[in-house]
Amino acid sequence: MMSARSTAMRRRGLAVLMTAAAVTSLALVRAQQPPAGARPGAAPGQPPAPAAPAAPAVPTLPPPTRAIVPVAASSVAAKPDQWAGEYVAMTGIVEASLGKLAFTVDQDKTKSGPEVLVLAQRMSDPVAPNTYVTVIGLLMKYDAADVAAKSKAHAQDLGADAAKYKGKPVVLATSIVNDRMLDLARFIPPPMTPEEEALQKAMRGVPGASGEMRKGADGSNVELATKNIATLAAAFTETENFMKKRGKLDAAKWAADARANVLAVEKSAKAGAWDDAKKAAAAVGGSCNTCHTPYRERLEDGSFRFKAGS
Repeated sequence: MMSARSTAMRRRGLAVLMTAAAVTSLALVRAQQPPAGARPGAAPGQPPAPAAPAAPAVPTLPPPTRAIVPVAASSVAAKPDQWAGEYVAMTGIVEASLGKLAFTVDQDKTKSGPEVLVLAQRMSDPVAPNTYVTVIGLLMKYDAADVAAKSKAHAQDLGADAAKYKGKPVVLATSIVNDRMLDLARFIPPPMTPEEEALQKAMRGVPGASGEMRKGADGSNVELATKNIATLAAAFTETENFMKKRGKLDAAKWAADARANVLAVEKSAKAGAWDDAKKAAAAVGGSCNTCHTPYRERLEDGSFRFKAGS
């Protein structure tokens, strides 16, 4: 009797721990993402690069309007109306995998209680039956058309079994944390080509270097205005070549113009022509912004990539 009670307590403790960790992880990820249009490392006074417009091809879930509610799978199965329409963090045991992006969750390994359907928008790895998970997502009553209107969750994984879930609780998952504390629904950026990696490395140093150059020009400081000239010129040369290979001749010209203005800052600063230096330094930032708008996109994890389909 004492052994069974101890086991139950351990399970409840693990479920609570997983819920707290998952919710905290979700909050931290969102907090760490830069705001849309922000340029990481931009110097004070430097205009932010406008974010590339998103082009979602599929419906996306509405954002939560209230705090995520921690619930047990048994509670959801018994009283789904109590949390329908809210985001929940549901703990339970994986009962069965129904497809690549669909599975069911029960309260414990006995599989004696009613199951709760989970539909994921994506999964990097499959769930393992009879293991603990914490599923974060929108709880609703299952209806194929309603699911399709709200999410890109793949209800087709249910196949002929879809009818049996009609009107029953389903969680449209945005996060699925397994018993190893891995989020199986996390966004994994597509791999970059060697050329994209080289461009990203070159661009990473541009905000700080251009910020110092502009600060030096504004303060009539020759050393500060010119110390990053080589770094900036090399970065814009890399960008120009990258864009030329992809037939983006407008972007290649913007990069060439930026490099020319960088060299103009150096020449003007050394000659003491500070009005010209300021004008050229400001133009460098303008070239960056002009190029970023059509050719840079922000991914779900907050990182930026070259917009290949531009």
